[in-house]
Amino acid sequence: MKIKVYGKVHREGTNKKTGKPYDFNQIHYLGKAPDVEGQTAETLFLDPRDFPLDKINVGQEYNVEFNQRGFVVGFEPLK
Repeated sequence: MKIKVYGKVHREGTNKKTGKPYDFNQIHYLGKAPDVEGQTAETLFLDPRDFPLDKINVGQEYNVEFNQRGFVVGFEPLK
């Protein structure tokens, strides 16, 4: 799936309810949804070990691949 990155942020900390640590990169892009005219704001969560934030450029297009469980297995820049 082709997306264009409109925003990015790194999130790291401890969940207040569970006490478990979290560490992820959050990517914002525009997408489609049923019954929506136009586009929706979408968020994608990436493992920072596999997809470092400094390698992701706002304004650039990327090809995203998901496995059968919906997890990101590919995130490559388009040229």
